[in-house]
Amino acid sequence: MAPLQNNEVKLVDYIPAYQPHFERLNKWWIEKYFTVEPVDEDVLGKPEQHIIAKGGDIIFAMVGETIAGTVALKSIDAETAEMTKMAVDEAYQGHRIGWKLAEGILEVARRKGLKKVVLYSNTKLAVALNMYQKLGFREIPVEEGRYERSTIKMEIVFGEENRLYAIADGLINAINTAVPLLKQIPETTAAERVSRGKWSPKEIIGHLIDSAINNNVRFIRSQQISLLEIPGYAQDFWVRGQAWQFSSWQELIDLWAGMNKHLALTIRAIPAKALQHLIKINENEPVTLEYVVIDYLEHLKHHLTQVKIIL
Repeated sequence: MAPLQNNEVKLVDYIPAYQPHFERLNKWWIEKYFTVEPVDEDVLGKPEQHIIAKGGDIIFAMVGETIAGTVALKSIDAETAEMTKMAVDEAYQGHRIGWKLAEGILEVARRKGLKKVVLYSNTKLAVALNMYQKLGFREIPVEEGRYERSTIKMEIVFGEENRLYAIADGLINAINTAVPLLKQIPETTAAERVSRGKWSPKEIIGHLIDSAINNNVRFIRSQQISLLEIPGYAQDFWVRGQAWQFSSWQELIDLWAGMNKHLALTIRAIPAKALQHLIKINENEPVTLEYVVIDYLEHLKHHLTQVKIIL
């Protein structure tokens, strides 16, 4: 099937005639990966009773006259709802219908004046979890007593979306742009120090790996306390101690890219309320976690210019 255009997918509200599709779509994916539980049978068979009548909503994705997917919003209390029972017909997967459904049901939640939406899932559903994370959901502890198949819980709090999503996206863009350019640099050129006391390209990328290592600790630890006091690191000492000059250029590039892809995920997972936590490095004046994350990307771009990569 050719990629669907955005205007080919229409979101529509629940009507009783759509109940068999709600049940069909959800039973398919549950049976594919798990076991249909009694609570599934009850909700899927009686969505009006268990979802609609209790203040919830169900929407469907239509492609032409075909119902290609569905998702529900189940009320929990006056401020919170659960995004649940998302399913996309196998024949229409890979066309971002799940994304459109998720955006649609989150918009329903916003219009209702809700403050928070949660979801329960399973870590084997990696594609879905990646989508939720990109939409702004972050992992929180999962309690007992929900679905047997639930091994992860996520939430999105409206108005507290992480302002650093753009930095995380910028980091990924920098990696995707820089990696093919770095790989064009021959091993001998990457190893060359243009003058005594200057780093080679290998050592510059190695320094950026050191930066990723140290900032990863800062990003995580500063979420736990309002003022983190942490030592800096002697950059030249680290570069020599890590022996970056004697590492394979291709392996260095892969390590740098992999660590920064991970850091992009870490940045996206930072709770918005932690962004103003302070970090005091050595004897410097404290700065916010938000500042440290923004500065991290600028620092990375600065050092890439030293190997003639301009982003």
